[in-house]
Order: sequence, then C-alpha cells, then structure tokens
Amino acid sequence: MAERQQAEVSGRPGTLTVGLLQNAPVGGQVDANIDGIMALRSRLGQVDLALTPELAVNGYGFGPAAYLAPLTGDDARLEPLLTGPTAMGIGFAEATATDRPRNAYLLADAGNRFVQHKIHPVSYPPWNEHLGFEAGNVLGAAEIRGVQCATVICNDMWHPVIPWLAAQAGAEVLIIPVASIEGDAVDHVQRTWKAILDHAALLLQCYVVFINRCGTDAGATFWGGSRILGPDGATLAEAGNSETTIEATLDLTALRALRARTPLLAEVRTDVVLDALSRVGLPLRVEMEAPHV
Repeated sequence: MAERQQAEVSGRPGTLTVGLLQNAPVGGQVDANIDGIMALRSRLGQVDLALTPELAVNGYGFGPAAYLAPLTGDDARLEPLLTGPTAMGIGFAEATATDRPRNAYLLADAGNRFVQHKIHPVSYPPWNEHLGFEAGNVLGAAEIRGVQCATVICNDMWHPVIPWLAAQAGAEVLIIPVASIEGDAVDHVQRTWKAILDHAALLLQCYVVFINRCGTDAGATFWGGSRILGPDGATLAEAGNSETTIEATLDLTALRALRARTPLLAEVRTDVVLDALSRVGLPLRVEMEAPHV
C-alpha cells in the first residue's frame, strides 16, 4: 500500500493497459491493411496503448521494398489510427530519400510521436532484409502515459545487447513487434522466441509485449502467438494463430517494487562493460531519446 501511495504522490502511473492487434496484412495493400487495423482496434476495450505487429501497414512481401508502397510517418492515411484517446504503436515501411525504406515503428501518444527503426535487418535467406531496407542506428525510447517504453523490432531481440541497453536506460516495457514465419522448423522458431522473451522478462525485469502478425504473405505463413509477459515470466495474455485482439493491464507499481527489492539492473559493472566496448568498438550510437516525426 505504501509503495502504491508513493507512486501516486510522485505522479508516476501505477498501471498501463495494453491491447494487441494481431493482424494479417498483405504486401503493398496499405489502405486495406489500415482498414483491417481499424476494425481490430474497434474490438478492443478501453486501453491506454494499442499495438500492431512489424510492418502491419505495408505487409512483408519478401520482394523488392518498392512493392510494399513505403510511406512517411506523417502520411494522412495513418491519421485515423492516431485519433482518439488511445496511444498507438504502428509498424510500417518508412520512405527515405533513397530507394530503400526503413523498417519503422511509430509510437504516438497525445500528439507526441516517436519512431524506432530496425537496427538489424535480417541478413540471410529467405528474408535478406539488408538488401531492401536501410538499417537504423539509434536505439530510442518513448514515454507513454508516463511509462518508459522501448521498441525492439523483431531481429533486434536476437541481439541481446539491444534489449539490455533499453532496460539499462530505464525501459519498463519492451514492445516487440515482429513478423515471424513458420518456415520449415516452426517448433524451433517458437521455442527460441519463448526463450528470448522469458529471458528479457526475468533478467531485465521488464514487461514484455510480443506482437507477431498472422496470415500468409508472398507464400509465407506467419504463426501469430502474440503475448504479454510479466517480469516474473508469467503469461498475462496470449493469442492463437489468427486475426484477433488481446489485452492486459501491466502493474508498474509492482515492477518498480521488484526492481528496488532485487536490483539486477543497478548491479551492472558499467566500468567493465565500457572497457570491453572500447576494445572491440561500438558502432551503434545509443541515444535513449527517440527522434520525433
């Protein structure tokens, strides 16, 4: 009770209700994909933050990036998704000055907009994203309803330093939009994702919000399985393999109490880490203040 009262006095919110929109976009069908997202959002209850998967607006495609019809973060077609009282997270292909877009994720709340770009486009078949997408080079953060959130897009979670840096910089919620296919070894892929997500929740002491797409695109089948994990590794909500919505309320007061009681993140020997990085070099520019659109 004292911890909750302290949170209220400090002005920090004690909860954040999150809704996931597990959709099945089709490559290049921007208008239809947006309509589908709007339809799913109408099925949610009253939530603080609604989230879509990676490239939810443009689809995946497995082809030339131009096929996906990239758009800018201020494109008028996105505005219907950004109206109303709910903060939104939207995955899209962001047009650039070159012929290669960026794999982007927009978080928008009360007029504030933050964009995270995928830092590690997948560099091997069948994805070969590095051929069609420019890589991001900034790890950003966003404050949503007073809660510190960081977006880690799909393959960036397979590079453990990225979520670790986000947690070290204060992220309480890791938003993980993905487009994961079944492929030839779906059981292995799903087991690997489970290990990655459990590790992040337990050792980084974060809420983990994993939002995968479903359906088929360019012959590939996406397995869905979106879920929300608590910092104890418990699954708060989980989806199947079809278009659907799920939601859960995150108890930030309990999370902050856990971090104070068991300060894993505070124990980090940054002197050792920085020394090691100075020996191998650090090409990633880490700025936990996300660029606004």
